[in-house]
Amino acid sequence: MAMTHPHDNIRVGAITFVYSVTKRGWVFPGLSVIRNPLKAQRLAEEINNKRGGLYAQSISR
Repeated sequence: MAMTHPHDNIRVGAITFVYSVTKRGWVFPGLSVIRNPLKAQRLAEEINNKRGGLYAQSISR
């Protein structure tokens, strides 16, 4: 899903980073805030890939 507005939530697979208007950035696990949308997108992809990898390993056993 593409971002149509600069303050949209970032969603990658099962991962969603919610945009916080008050903190002016995307909130990710641990309640840290990322203000760079490209960095937030990359982190969402990394987390999604790690979760997918763990899921795939548990199925293959």
